[in-house]
Amino acid sequence: MPICAFCQKDRELCASHSIPDGFFKAISRRNNGQLISIPEGDGKIGLSQNTGKAKLLCRECETHFNKNFDSPLTNAFKAWDKQVKANGLGVRYDFSPNHLAQCIASVCWRASVTGNSMYANARVSMRDRARLLALLLGDRGDTLKSCSCSITRLYDKRPPNDGGFSQEIVSDIILPVNAYRISKKGKKPGNHFAFALLVQGFLCHLMIPRLPHVLRVGPAFLKPSKTSLHAPPQYFGDYKPLMNLMVAGLGKHLEGQSTLKD
Repeated sequence: MPICAFCQKDRELCASHSIPDGFFKAISRRNNGQLISIPEGDGKIGLSQNTGKAKLLCRECETHFNKNFDSPLTNAFKAWDKQVKANGLGVRYDFSPNHLAQCIASVCWRASVTGNSMYANARVSMRDRARLLALLLGDRGDTLKSCSCSITRLYDKRPPNDGGFSQEIVSDIILPVNAYRISKKGKKPGNHFAFALLVQGFLCHLMIPRLPHVLRVGPAFLKPSKTSLHAPPQYFGDYKPLMNLMVAGLGKHLEGQSTLKD
């Protein structure tokens, strides 16, 4: 029998998601059950049903993750996203910052241990995976004592009638979890590692261990005592991984490397 990645027991495993399935379902429902995939490297742009599933968790642990992490995260971001579309980028949303950070950590941990190639860029060392897992096993109220988490809301400076992306389009972009090292300018990477995740229009960064106070005082960082959350606007063109993907996608389109109909 296979071993559950979370409880380490020999049990039959479920087809588990890293990024909660609810984010994919909201998009696929509007596109006849399909998603538009822009692959890295070789491969054509086309429709896909790949949502990053892999045999990872047993049924009991899958239920635990769905109840304690996935449902709260999906519901919170969808409600927050709805408020942004209705009232603008300055809105605030009431939610526990420690719980939100732990939910994001759960996505990052699953992405780091899954066997699905969609998350090839989320792999980290065994030591780092253990530190990430500790966030899920520890007391929720202490989550932000061991990590830092920032959230911004992507937007396009250009108005939709001038070729810009509306918030409806921004909300439909999903980037798989990407792991990276944090280093000071001109120095070798230090002890900190981080993950980036883009879902429902919100760009999230999770950094472990917690950053020094001077580096986590900005408005984008979750603070344990502030439950009224604000995601400062960030121009999507300033986020290099997304721009690289869009440039690559345009290149594929111009070269005829697309199965989508105009």
